Amino acid sequence: MDKELRRLIQKVGGAVAGSGARHLDTDESEAAFRHLLQGAGEEIQIAAFFVALRSKGTTADELTGAALAARSRIEFPLLPEGTVVVSTSRMGRRSGPLLSVVSVAAAVGAGVPVLLQASPHASGSGVTMGDLWKKMGGQIHASASPAANELAQNSLTCWQPTAADEGWTRLLRIENELGLRCAPDVVSKLLAPSGSRVIVPSRLGPVLGMASDAYANLGHQTCLIVQGLEGSLDPSVTGMTRGMLLEEEGKSPLRLQPDDLGLGELEEPPALDSDRMLASETACRKALAGAEGPELSCALLGAALLIRLSGQTRDLASAVGMARESIESGSAEKKLCF
Repeated sequence: MDKELRRLIQKVGGAVAGSGARHLDTDESEAAFRHLLQGAGEEIQIAAFFVALRSKGTTADELTGAALAARSRIEFPLLPEGTVVVSTSRMGRRSGPLLSVVSVAAAVGAGVPVLLQASPHASGSGVTMGDLWKKMGGQIHASASPAANELAQNSLTCWQPTAADEGWTRLLRIENELGLRCAPDVVSKLLAPSGSRVIVPSRLGPVLGMASDAYANLGHQTCLIVQGLEGSLDPSVTGMTRGMLLEEEGKSPLRLQPDDLGLGELEEPPALDSDRMLASETACRKALAGAEGPELSCALLGAALLIRLSGQTRDLASAVGMARESIESGSAEKKLCF
Protein backbone atom coordinates (compact mmCIF):
# COMPACT_ATOMS: atom_id res chain seq x y z
CA MET A 1 0.00 0.00 0.00
CA ASP A 2 1.33 3.44 -0.96
CA LYS A 3 2.22 5.11 2.37
CA GLU A 4 2.14 8.70 1.12
CA LEU A 5 -1.29 8.26 -0.45
CA ARG A 6 -2.50 6.57 2.74
CA ARG A 7 -1.36 9.62 4.72
CA LEU A 8 -3.23 11.99 2.42
CA ILE A 9 -6.39 9.86 2.58
CA GLN A 10 -6.23 10.07 6.36
CA LYS A 11 -5.69 13.83 6.21
CA VAL A 12 -8.63 14.64 3.95
CA GLY A 13 -10.88 11.96 5.41
CA GLY A 14 -10.01 12.35 9.08
CA ALA A 15 -7.34 10.18 10.71
CA VAL A 16 -8.18 6.97 12.52
CA ALA A 17 -7.18 8.69 15.78
CA GLY A 18 -10.22 10.91 15.46
CA SER A 19 -8.92 14.19 14.02
CA GLY A 20 -11.25 16.00 11.65
CA ALA A 21 -10.90 16.17 7.89
CA ARG A 22 -8.35 18.73 6.73
CA HIS A 23 -7.65 20.42 3.42
CA LEU A 24 -4.54 19.90 1.32
CA ASP A 25 -2.55 22.94 0.32
CA THR A 26 -1.67 23.54 -3.34
CA ASP A 27 1.73 21.87 -3.10
CA GLU A 28 0.32 18.77 -1.38
CA SER A 29 -2.44 18.43 -3.94
CA GLU A 30 -0.05 18.89 -6.85
CA ALA A 31 2.31 16.27 -5.40
CA ALA A 32 -0.56 13.84 -4.79
CA PHE A 33 -1.96 14.08 -8.32
CA ARG A 34 1.48 14.01 -9.90
CA HIS A 35 2.06 10.82 -7.90
CA LEU A 36 -1.24 9.31 -9.08
CA LEU A 37 -0.74 10.30 -12.71
CA GLN A 38 2.61 8.52 -12.68
CA GLY A 39 0.80 5.29 -11.81
CA ALA A 40 1.23 5.19 -8.03
CA GLY A 41 -1.41 3.90 -5.64
CA GLU A 42 -3.70 0.90 -5.60
CA GLU A 43 -7.11 1.43 -7.14
CA ILE A 44 -8.91 1.01 -3.83
CA GLN A 45 -6.69 3.75 -2.35
CA ILE A 46 -7.35 6.07 -5.25
CA ALA A 47 -11.11 5.51 -4.95
CA ALA A 48 -10.93 6.20 -1.20
CA PHE A 49 -8.95 9.38 -1.87
CA PHE A 50 -11.54 10.64 -4.38
CA VAL A 51 -14.45 9.86 -2.06
CA ALA A 52 -12.69 11.55 0.88
CA LEU A 53 -12.10 14.71 -1.17
CA ARG A 54 -15.71 14.68 -2.36
CA SER A 55 -17.12 14.19 1.12
CA LYS A 56 -14.95 16.92 2.63
CA GLY A 57 -15.53 19.36 -0.21
CA THR A 58 -12.73 20.22 -2.62
CA THR A 59 -11.04 23.61 -2.19
CA ALA A 60 -9.66 26.02 -4.78
CA ASP A 61 -6.12 25.21 -3.63
CA GLU A 62 -6.72 21.47 -4.05
CA LEU A 63 -8.15 21.99 -7.54
CA THR A 64 -5.27 24.27 -8.46
CA GLY A 65 -2.66 21.75 -7.35
CA ALA A 66 -4.34 18.88 -9.18
CA ALA A 67 -4.66 20.96 -12.36
CA LEU A 68 -0.99 22.00 -12.19
CA ALA A 69 0.04 18.34 -11.98
CA ALA A 70 -2.14 17.42 -14.96
CA ARG A 71 -1.18 20.45 -17.05
CA SER A 72 2.51 19.63 -16.71
CA ARG A 73 1.86 16.44 -18.72
CA ILE A 74 -0.21 18.02 -21.51
CA GLU A 75 0.93 19.72 -24.72
CA PHE A 76 -1.71 22.35 -25.50
CA PRO A 77 -2.53 23.59 -29.01
CA LEU A 78 -1.52 27.09 -30.09
CA LEU A 79 -4.51 29.44 -30.11
CA PRO A 80 -5.31 32.20 -32.62
CA GLU A 81 -5.88 35.65 -31.14
CA GLY A 82 -9.28 35.98 -29.47
CA THR A 83 -9.90 32.24 -29.15
CA VAL A 84 -12.40 31.17 -26.51
CA VAL A 85 -11.84 27.80 -24.87
CA VAL A 86 -15.07 25.97 -24.07
CA SER A 87 -14.13 23.52 -21.32
CA THR A 88 -16.92 21.06 -20.60
CA SER A 89 -17.81 18.20 -18.29
CA ARG A 90 -18.32 14.46 -18.85
CA MET A 91 -21.61 14.59 -16.95
CA GLY A 92 -23.90 15.89 -19.70
CA ARG A 93 -27.61 16.68 -19.74
CA ARG A 94 -30.06 13.97 -18.74
CA SER A 95 -33.49 15.65 -18.86
CA GLY A 96 -33.47 18.39 -21.49
CA PRO A 97 -31.69 18.62 -24.86
CA LEU A 98 -28.16 20.00 -25.07
CA LEU A 99 -27.96 23.14 -27.23
CA SER A 100 -24.57 24.63 -26.42
CA VAL A 101 -23.00 23.11 -29.54
CA VAL A 102 -25.25 25.47 -31.54
CA SER A 103 -24.13 28.36 -29.32
CA VAL A 104 -20.54 27.48 -30.20
CA ALA A 105 -21.30 27.31 -33.94
CA ALA A 106 -23.13 30.66 -33.83
CA ALA A 107 -20.20 32.31 -32.05
CA VAL A 108 -17.71 30.86 -34.57
CA GLY A 109 -19.95 32.05 -37.41
CA ALA A 110 -19.79 35.51 -35.85
CA GLY A 111 -15.99 35.47 -35.97
CA VAL A 112 -14.96 33.92 -32.65
CA PRO A 113 -12.40 31.08 -32.86
CA VAL A 114 -13.39 28.30 -30.43
CA LEU A 115 -11.39 25.45 -28.98
CA LEU A 116 -14.00 23.00 -27.74
CA GLN A 117 -12.67 20.73 -24.99
CA ALA A 118 -15.10 17.86 -24.71
CA SER A 119 -15.35 14.10 -24.31
CA PRO A 120 -17.96 11.35 -24.47
CA HIS A 121 -20.17 11.10 -21.39
CA ALA A 122 -19.17 9.34 -18.21
CA SER A 123 -20.87 6.05 -17.40
CA GLY A 124 -24.53 6.61 -16.55
CA SER A 125 -24.48 10.31 -17.43
CA GLY A 126 -26.35 12.39 -19.99
CA VAL A 127 -25.49 13.82 -23.41
CA THR A 128 -22.25 15.83 -23.61
CA MET A 129 -20.90 18.18 -26.24
CA GLY A 130 -18.40 15.46 -27.09
CA ASP A 131 -21.25 13.04 -27.77
CA LEU A 132 -22.97 15.51 -30.10
CA TRP A 133 -19.73 16.39 -31.85
CA LYS A 134 -19.07 12.72 -32.64
CA LYS A 135 -22.71 12.24 -33.69
CA MET A 136 -22.22 15.03 -36.23
CA GLY A 137 -19.20 13.23 -37.64
CA GLY A 138 -16.62 15.42 -36.01
CA GLN A 139 -13.35 14.11 -34.61
CA ILE A 140 -12.28 14.57 -31.01
CA HIS A 141 -8.52 15.03 -31.27
CA ALA A 142 -6.24 13.46 -28.69
CA SER A 143 -3.14 15.55 -29.42
CA ALA A 144 -2.37 19.23 -29.83
CA SER A 145 -1.00 19.41 -33.37
CA PRO A 146 -4.06 18.26 -35.36
CA ALA A 147 -6.33 20.29 -33.07
CA ALA A 148 -4.24 23.41 -33.69
CA ASN A 149 -4.24 22.81 -37.46
CA GLU A 150 -8.02 22.40 -37.61
CA LEU A 151 -8.53 25.45 -35.40
CA ALA A 152 -6.31 27.56 -37.68
CA GLN A 153 -8.21 26.39 -40.79
CA ASN A 154 -11.80 26.36 -39.55
CA SER A 155 -11.80 28.52 -36.39
CA LEU A 156 -13.34 25.52 -34.58
CA THR A 157 -11.99 22.22 -33.34
CA CYS A 158 -12.66 19.69 -30.61
CA TRP A 159 -10.11 17.90 -28.49
CA GLN A 160 -9.89 15.98 -25.24
CA PRO A 161 -6.82 17.14 -23.27
CA THR A 162 -6.61 13.98 -21.17
CA ALA A 163 -7.09 11.44 -23.97
CA ALA A 164 -3.38 10.91 -24.66
CA ASP A 165 -2.43 10.60 -20.98
CA GLU A 166 -2.59 7.01 -19.72
CA GLY A 167 -2.31 8.19 -16.13
CA TRP A 168 -5.35 10.41 -16.47
CA THR A 169 -7.27 7.69 -18.31
CA ARG A 170 -6.78 5.44 -15.29
CA LEU A 171 -8.16 8.07 -12.90
CA LEU A 172 -11.22 8.68 -15.08
CA ARG A 173 -11.86 4.94 -15.29
CA ILE A 174 -11.78 4.64 -11.50
CA GLU A 175 -14.18 7.58 -11.24
CA ASN A 176 -16.49 5.84 -13.73
CA GLU A 177 -16.44 2.65 -11.68
CA LEU A 178 -17.24 4.61 -8.52
CA GLY A 179 -20.32 6.07 -10.17
CA LEU A 180 -19.73 9.41 -8.41
CA ARG A 181 -18.66 12.77 -9.75
CA CYS A 182 -15.29 13.25 -8.08
CA ALA A 183 -12.10 15.29 -8.50
CA PRO A 184 -11.12 13.97 -11.97
CA ASP A 185 -14.21 15.35 -13.69
CA VAL A 186 -13.93 18.69 -11.90
CA VAL A 187 -10.20 19.04 -12.55
CA SER A 188 -10.55 18.08 -16.22
CA LYS A 189 -12.46 21.35 -16.74
CA LEU A 190 -9.40 23.26 -15.50
CA LEU A 191 -7.05 21.86 -18.14
CA ALA A 192 -7.12 24.84 -20.50
CA PRO A 193 -4.13 26.41 -22.29
CA SER A 194 -2.30 28.83 -20.03
CA GLY A 195 -3.72 32.37 -20.04
CA SER A 196 -6.57 31.51 -22.42
CA ARG A 197 -10.11 32.91 -22.33
CA VAL A 198 -12.25 30.15 -20.85
CA ILE A 199 -15.96 29.53 -20.44
CA VAL A 200 -16.87 26.58 -18.25
CA PRO A 201 -20.11 25.12 -16.84
CA SER A 202 -20.70 24.69 -13.12
CA ARG A 203 -23.25 22.83 -11.05
CA LEU A 204 -25.65 24.83 -8.91
CA GLY A 205 -24.53 25.69 -5.41
CA PRO A 206 -21.99 27.94 -3.66
CA VAL A 207 -19.06 26.99 -5.89
CA LEU A 208 -18.65 30.01 -8.16
CA GLY A 209 -16.08 31.71 -5.95
CA MET A 210 -14.05 28.52 -5.61
CA ALA A 211 -14.06 27.88 -9.36
CA SER A 212 -13.05 31.46 -10.20
CA ASP A 213 -10.31 31.35 -7.57
CA ALA A 214 -8.92 28.17 -9.11
CA TYR A 215 -8.81 29.73 -12.58
CA ALA A 216 -7.22 32.89 -11.19
CA ASN A 217 -4.61 30.78 -9.38
CA LEU A 218 -3.84 29.10 -12.71
CA GLY A 219 -3.15 32.44 -14.39
CA HIS A 220 -6.37 33.08 -16.34
CA GLN A 221 -7.40 36.74 -16.52
CA THR A 222 -10.56 36.19 -18.57
CA CYS A 223 -12.93 33.43 -17.53
CA LEU A 224 -16.68 32.90 -17.26
CA ILE A 225 -18.22 30.22 -15.04
CA VAL A 226 -21.86 29.55 -15.95
CA GLN A 227 -24.44 27.67 -13.87
CA GLY A 228 -26.58 26.59 -16.81
CA LEU A 229 -29.34 24.02 -17.04
CA GLU A 230 -28.34 20.73 -15.38
CA GLY A 231 -24.79 21.99 -14.94
CA SER A 232 -24.36 22.67 -18.68
CA LEU A 233 -23.54 25.84 -20.60
CA ASP A 234 -27.18 26.14 -21.74
CA PRO A 235 -28.65 29.29 -20.13
CA SER A 236 -32.19 29.24 -18.80
CA VAL A 237 -34.83 30.92 -20.99
CA THR A 238 -37.44 31.09 -18.22
CA GLY A 239 -35.40 32.63 -15.40
CA MET A 240 -32.04 33.97 -14.32
CA THR A 241 -28.79 32.16 -15.06
CA ARG A 242 -26.07 32.87 -12.53
CA GLY A 243 -22.36 32.84 -13.04
CA MET A 244 -19.06 34.51 -12.25
CA LEU A 245 -17.01 36.62 -14.63
CA LEU A 246 -13.28 36.91 -14.09
CA GLU A 247 -11.55 39.78 -15.92
CA GLU A 248 -8.51 41.97 -15.40
CA GLU A 249 -10.62 44.29 -13.24
CA GLY A 250 -11.43 41.39 -10.91
CA LYS A 251 -14.44 39.14 -10.30
CA SER A 252 -18.04 40.17 -10.88
CA PRO A 253 -21.30 38.18 -10.70
CA LEU A 254 -23.18 37.26 -13.86
CA ARG A 255 -26.96 37.65 -13.74
CA LEU A 256 -28.30 36.72 -17.16
CA GLN A 257 -32.00 37.56 -17.54
CA PRO A 258 -33.47 36.33 -20.86
CA ASP A 259 -36.33 38.86 -20.70
CA ASP A 260 -33.80 41.71 -20.70
CA LEU A 261 -32.60 40.53 -24.12
CA GLY A 262 -35.99 39.71 -25.59
CA LEU A 263 -35.38 35.96 -25.28
CA GLY A 264 -37.66 35.01 -22.40
CA GLU A 265 -39.81 31.91 -22.98
CA LEU A 266 -42.65 30.14 -21.18
CA GLU A 267 -40.74 26.86 -20.97
CA GLU A 268 -37.23 25.51 -21.24
CA PRO A 269 -36.32 23.65 -24.47
CA PRO A 270 -38.29 20.39 -24.30
CA ALA A 271 -36.98 16.91 -24.99
CA LEU A 272 -39.06 15.79 -27.98
CA ASP A 273 -37.81 12.20 -27.92
CA SER A 274 -37.13 9.67 -25.16
CA ASP A 275 -33.73 9.02 -26.75
CA ARG A 276 -31.50 11.73 -25.23
CA MET A 277 -29.16 11.95 -28.20
CA LEU A 278 -31.98 12.18 -30.72
CA ALA A 279 -33.75 14.78 -28.58
CA SER A 280 -30.61 16.94 -28.51
CA GLU A 281 -30.00 16.51 -32.22
CA THR A 282 -33.60 17.50 -33.01
CA ALA A 283 -33.41 20.58 -30.80
CA CYS A 284 -30.09 21.62 -32.37
CA ARG A 285 -31.51 21.31 -35.89
CA LYS A 286 -34.46 23.48 -34.90
CA ALA A 287 -32.21 26.17 -33.44
CA LEU A 288 -29.88 26.11 -36.46
CA ALA A 289 -32.88 26.57 -38.74
CA GLY A 290 -33.67 29.81 -36.90
CA ALA A 291 -37.14 28.64 -35.82
CA GLU A 292 -38.37 30.91 -33.03
CA GLY A 293 -38.81 29.14 -29.72
CA PRO A 294 -36.96 28.14 -26.58
CA GLU A 295 -34.31 26.18 -28.53
CA LEU A 296 -33.23 29.23 -30.53
CA SER A 297 -33.44 31.54 -27.52
CA CYS A 298 -31.23 29.22 -25.47
CA ALA A 299 -28.65 28.92 -28.25
CA LEU A 300 -28.57 32.71 -28.78
CA LEU A 301 -28.04 33.40 -25.10
CA GLY A 302 -25.17 30.92 -24.94
CA ALA A 303 -23.59 32.34 -28.10
CA ALA A 304 -23.86 35.87 -26.72
CA LEU A 305 -21.83 34.84 -23.67
CA LEU A 306 -19.12 33.39 -25.91
CA ILE A 307 -19.00 36.52 -28.07
CA ARG A 308 -18.89 38.71 -24.96
CA LEU A 309 -16.01 36.68 -23.55
CA SER A 310 -14.05 36.93 -26.81
CA GLY A 311 -13.81 40.69 -26.42
CA GLN A 312 -15.63 41.53 -29.66
CA THR A 313 -18.27 43.43 -27.68
CA ARG A 314 -19.08 43.93 -24.01
CA ASP A 315 -22.77 44.53 -24.77
CA LEU A 316 -24.84 41.35 -24.55
CA ALA A 317 -27.65 42.76 -26.69
CA SER A 318 -25.18 43.42 -29.50
CA ALA A 319 -23.74 39.94 -29.02
CA VAL A 320 -27.23 38.41 -29.36
CA GLY A 321 -27.66 40.31 -32.63
CA MET A 322 -24.35 38.98 -33.93
CA ALA A 323 -25.33 35.43 -32.98
CA ARG A 324 -28.74 35.77 -34.64
CA GLU A 325 -27.14 37.02 -37.85
CA SER A 326 -24.73 34.06 -37.76
CA ILE A 327 -27.64 31.61 -37.60
CA GLU A 328 -29.91 33.40 -40.09
CA SER A 329 -27.11 33.73 -42.65
CA GLY A 330 -26.27 30.03 -42.42
CA SER A 331 -22.74 30.71 -41.17
CA ALA A 332 -23.37 28.78 -37.97
CA GLU A 333 -24.76 25.73 -39.75
CA LYS A 334 -21.70 25.55 -42.02
CA LYS A 335 -19.55 24.95 -38.93
CA LEU A 336 -21.45 21.78 -38.03
CA CYS A 337 -22.00 18.48 -39.83
CA PHE A 338 -25.67 17.81 -39.15
